[in-house]
Amino acid sequence: MDNFDIAIVGGGPGGYVAAIKASQLGYSVCLFEEDKLGGVCLNWGCIPTKSLLHSAEFIEKSKNYGLSEVSLKKMTLDMIVQKSRQASENLSKGVTSLMKKNKIEVFNVRAVPKKSNDNFIFDIGDSKNISSKYCILATGCSPRKLMDIDFDENIWSSKEAMIPKFLPKDLIIVGSGAIGIEYASIYNALGSNVTVFETQDRILPQFDKDISTEAKKIFEKKGIKFELNATIEKINKKNKSITVNYNNKEITSEALIVSIGVVPNISKDITDEFSLNFDKSGYLETTNESMTNYNNLFAIGDISGGPWLAHKASHEAINCINFIKTKKNTHKILENNIPGCIYSIPQIASIGFTEEQLISKKIKFKKGNFPFMANGKSQTINNIHGFVKTLFDAKTGELLGAHLIGPDVTELLSTFGIAMTAEATEEDFINTIFAHPTLSEAIHESVLSAFDKPIHF
Repeated sequence: MDNFDIAIVGGGPGGYVAAIKASQLGYSVCLFEEDKLGGVCLNWGCIPTKSLLHSAEFIEKSKNYGLSEVSLKKMTLDMIVQKSRQASENLSKGVTSLMKKNKIEVFNVRAVPKKSNDNFIFDIGDSKNISSKYCILATGCSPRKLMDIDFDENIWSSKEAMIPKFLPKDLIIVGSGAIGIEYASIYNALGSNVTVFETQDRILPQFDKDISTEAKKIFEKKGIKFELNATIEKINKKNKSITVNYNNKEITSEALIVSIGVVPNISKDITDEFSLNFDKSGYLETTNESMTNYNNLFAIGDISGGPWLAHKASHEAINCINFIKTKKNTHKILENNIPGCIYSIPQIASIGFTEEQLISKKIKFKKGNFPFMANGKSQTINNIHGFVKTLFDAKTGELLGAHLIGPDVTELLSTFGIAMTAEATEEDFINTIFAHPTLSEAIHESVLSAFDKPIHF
């Protein structure tokens, strides 16, 4: 039997980061991954979708220069998909190299930990077992089905939508969260007639209302249609046609993307073996340090609940390993301080409280807003949609939230993340010199606006 200090189940952004950190701190580490290293994010989520969106944005920008449909169609669907797959493969190979560099043993098998006194035992086949003192579950989530309908060549989860066999003339997307909106942007740019269904009264319901309103306005100008307050009653598939009945209406398309959330990848044999506790939403209950109710068994990333983001999983991984090393309680991850990004066209980024949340909490605040239309860099790149919205505590000047929609705003968001971690106030923003011409100047101008000191708008 091979003995390790720490065994990690799952090689995604949570699992492989935990493995690297543990190895750096001197632990012997093994990692179990039955598919490719990098998990859903690297292979079927964050990375390849951003490649698809980059191609989609290129097509949109090309139209501004008068390139004909014939010219644009030379960028075939196969070519675009292949570029996205190549990006994933390159990075997956990079993770493999990191495992070797950090002397982490990787087993390409499905791992199910079992109890053995104070240790965990894994049967990896060929009469060989692995033993570890600690075990970290980082198995991620899978797409939630709609009405228990299986995914196939016409009804897609985010995975099937990433590697389509054809480009649908008409496409229905159920769900207007990050995944639904990103795919709406991709297929709209590729020429599909896209209709997005949302059960609530606005798209992107988790985001600030001003963002939702602006996003809907921009997307509709691009030709994307929205059905709000939509209750889907029935879905019929006949040959290659899908009919959706909703609100006593009917719509037909060639393909349908389901983006209504995820379910944790946690098998019953594991939960029964350790009598693990779940929250009301069906995710594993954990402490601030990611420990489950079973001693030395941890769960990080998507299986312990939202937000379901790679960077949240990686941060939990570091926290978890630091706790194992020091046995000291680590800091609680504040959900409001976790950045949220949508790589649609235009991009959307958010951190902290929304205006609606501050109102409901009866917190007095100052609000600033600066449109990219008035930003020099936006004008030079012919991308003037959107704005930067900032929210500050009216008494202390503390930054409470930032909400952005526009060109490359996902790259601007870290400025606000650092500010919130450092507990910066409006004075720190106002006294900072922002380079010109840059998109980041919109940050400065939005803060000036919040305190009635605007210059350029």
